[in-house]
Amino acid sequence: MLRITFYQMRQNIGRLSAAGLAILIGTAFVAATFMGGQVLMKATERAMTASYADADLVVTAESRTIADDGSEIWNHVPITNNVFNDIKNIQGVHEAIIINGPGLNLTNGTKSEFLPSSMYAHDNSLNSFEIVEGNAPTAATDIAIPQKLSERMELSVGDTIQAETYAASEQESALTELTISGLSKDIRGGYSVTGGVAVLSFDGMKALAVPDDPELPAEVNAAEVLISMSDSADAEKVRADITAIAGERGVHTVAELSAQQLENFAQDAKIMTYIVLGFAAIALFVAALVISNTFQVLVAQRTRTLALLRCVGANKKQIRRSVLVEALILGFVSSILGIVAGIALVQGILSVVAALEVSASVPEFVSIPPATIWAPIVAGVGVTVLASLVPARIATKVSPLAALRPQEGAGEVKGKAGVFRLVIAALFVLTGCALIAFAFQQPSDAVEIAMLLGISGGALTFVGLIVSSVLWVPAVVSAVGAVFSRLGAPAKLAAANVVRNPRRTASTSTALFIGVTLVSLLAIGASTAKQTLNDSLDSQFPLDVIAEFTSSEGADDKTLTEIKNISGVEEAQAIRQYQVEVSHGYNASSEYIESTVLLEYGDDISSVLRDTSALSAIKPGEALYSAWGPDFKKGSEISFFKVTDENYEVAAQDTPGWGNRVVMKSAGASGLSGFAVNSDEFNRIASSLGISEDDIAVNTVFIKVADVNDAKDTVDALRDYLGETNVYLSGAVMERMLFQQAIDVMLMVLVGLLGVAVIIALIGVANTLSLSVIERRRESATLRAVGMSRKQLRLSLAFEGMLIAGIGALVGVLLGGAYAWIGTELMFSGFTDPTFTVRWFDIAAIFGIALGAGLLASVLPSRSAAKTSPVEALAVE
Repeated sequence: MLRITFYQMRQNIGRLSAAGLAILIGTAFVAATFMGGQVLMKATERAMTASYADADLVVTAESRTIADDGSEIWNHVPITNNVFNDIKNIQGVHEAIIINGPGLNLTNGTKSEFLPSSMYAHDNSLNSFEIVEGNAPTAATDIAIPQKLSERMELSVGDTIQAETYAASEQESALTELTISGLSKDIRGGYSVTGGVAVLSFDGMKALAVPDDPELPAEVNAAEVLISMSDSADAEKVRADITAIAGERGVHTVAELSAQQLENFAQDAKIMTYIVLGFAAIALFVAALVISNTFQVLVAQRTRTLALLRCVGANKKQIRRSVLVEALILGFVSSILGIVAGIALVQGILSVVAALEVSASVPEFVSIPPATIWAPIVAGVGVTVLASLVPARIATKVSPLAALRPQEGAGEVKGKAGVFRLVIAALFVLTGCALIAFAFQQPSDAVEIAMLLGISGGALTFVGLIVSSVLWVPAVVSAVGAVFSRLGAPAKLAAANVVRNPRRTASTSTALFIGVTLVSLLAIGASTAKQTLNDSLDSQFPLDVIAEFTSSEGADDKTLTEIKNISGVEEAQAIRQYQVEVSHGYNASSEYIESTVLLEYGDDISSVLRDTSALSAIKPGEALYSAWGPDFKKGSEISFFKVTDENYEVAAQDTPGWGNRVVMKSAGASGLSGFAVNSDEFNRIASSLGISEDDIAVNTVFIKVADVNDAKDTVDALRDYLGETNVYLSGAVMERMLFQQAIDVMLMVLVGLLGVAVIIALIGVANTLSLSVIERRRESATLRAVGMSRKQLRLSLAFEGMLIAGIGALVGVLLGGAYAWIGTELMFSGFTDPTFTVRWFDIAAIFGIALGAGLLASVLPSRSAAKTSPVEALAVE
């Protein structure tokens, strides 16, 4: 029988290739998921430790201890000059350097950049960057700056640059002119967040440091020190000696620091891996439906062969074993190819990332964990064998005599099996609906519990609908087919043929609607999340862009006019402001004072607000509170004081200026780093506090963009124009862009993953049509004999393919929409009312792709049916 099995596989290589492709895609998905998780962990580890290079030990100013109750306690003890020198002089230490040292504000004319500082090591194992031009700093007045920064500031080796650093206490800043000795490149990506690092010598760091006490020497107060050991050093003894000098400071290997930093991230990475594996499971489940249909096609094609085998003595057990062995071989070979395809896919992505130099942390070559090999093989072979059980059972029913002609597939659901399926499906659906209803009863502060209940309920109802699909899909097909039948004889014939084998049609349509449901869920959910986000940001942050000028000159009329002329800017308004002290009660006995600004919200500000309800919220005696003041609850008391030279933090009745304070009530959040009042209150407070017109500045500009959902170019243009001045840009449009980019990326990734399931399902449509052609071979010949043309026959099968695909798409879109509504209602219930949004273009695209794919899937089966002449087909039996 094994020889016969191999022979039959060779004879049906084309049909098996379709099923093998389904398994190949699914197993490649599984393999790529495990390797992708490995790459993610490796890239994250390298990114977190990139600045440590290949150091033997790292001394950190921060150390972590675990208290008796299990909580973490972090201590910060800066590494002083003496401690650094003592570490360098330990026997066995080859070299030690400071990294992530004091921050420097580097300035050349109107251009400035803030960078951390580090030393350069003679031992290259300590360097996470390299000097690509010139030399490393040696003198106290030398500095090496990033190559890209030199281009932006139009500086080269030998030029000078202004450097400024600040002491921990309120001392005067130190401003020094340094000579650029070299240009650096961040080869490991350790300083990608800051755009590079300023390289100094140890003497240079000491020269720039400002003492906490003018009578004491300046301390560098380093955050981290990298250490390389001599080849002959006793590593344990050197570490012990360093630990003795370091005291409370941490002494670690790079691997230990990496493990600490990866603790929390590893859990997030595992969750992401499980999510992606969930989509892989969906793909394999859909593949199982396709494989089951494929083997049913093969059994139908081999009816005469099976009958002859029974005639010459093959028993049912041998027939069943033959089909299962065929499935085992197909699953194993396809899984191996899937693993190879998954490895090639991930390696290809890594090669592209390396070529584009997207990130230095991403490894160049893929690592293959053991799970990448055994998990896809187990999943692929297991799914294939399980999917072949029903076709194997059907094959054993072929009798030596009765099966000498093709059977009209006996897949109809009837009797006890149909009742049992209905009961099981009903239990799933009812339990799921109960969980969803219970989720909606959860309080607003229990969003996580509500989401867990909702997801569980949705999953149960989905499984119930899949299990019962053979019971309700034929009814939907019949209803839609009745409309289809009005399009002519081919369409009428297609509608009749689709319901002739409900089980096979249901399994194929189910395979498609699983993918479409999830795609629709994500598409509608993402559009709803976007719109809800927009509405929420409009109400909480009614300002698109805020330009805050840090210079004393502020924004003049010329600057305001040029901002308005930038493409994409709809309106801009300059806002008057002055400095005040503000306090609010943390408790009954004292109030803390903080310095802030008070802004004027005039009547003309409505032209730049996205949501004008903020204006009506500012009533006489009320102020919009700062975004950074969460303790300023709506209706709470706020006191404004005139800025004085007194250095006080606690306001009390004996504090200077207490009697002249102005007391207001908070009206809500402004989304600004300051407080806002209307024009009348602005002038009243200024008069009460004795603030003159000379103290009022125009340091803030509110900007409204023309298209809040496509403002990237506008924001870039604003940055380019304001880049030569000291301006800080913020606003809702920035947050909206970040959220939208995250949602768009997530949507593209997940839709791409689910697209795999849809592609596999389409293979199933083609298989179903092929089986339909085989079963109706004599019928097709009879139709041809009585006058049906080849074109009409092909058209009939095209209608059939589109009907199956269209029903899957229709059910999938309806289910996806329902699940999206439930999900967004539960997700946003804790803080806002979601705005349910359906992008009809997305829905139309889903239907168009499904119908087009159904039409495409019918091409080969229809050609096979049309090529056979009526006489040849009638002579088959």
